[in-house]
Amino acid sequence: MVNFIVGYVICINIISYIFIWLNIRTEFIKINPKWIDTIYLIFSILGGFVGIMVASEMFNYRKKEKLFKRWIPLVIFIEVCIILYIIYKIKA
Repeated sequence: MVNFIVGYVICINIISYIFIWLNIRTEFIKINPKWIDTIYLIFSILGGFVGIMVASEMFNYRKKEKLFKRWIPLVIFIEVCIILYIIYKIKA
């Protein structure tokens, strides 16, 4: 089960990173910026927050927007709390 979870998180982070890369470096994705922000938030909720944060830092991508300053760190905090709770319940 742990191997599946780790593999899932790695895959969703790679997909998140590639999505930001495609959005910045190519003209492949032509979507309204509001939809793109929603997609980033969904990827973050699904576990791809590391890929999104790394890609936004590497490519200097809209780091000052509300999504990257408030929402994605909030999702990271909530997911870390959930993971710590699950680990606590498994050991207890």
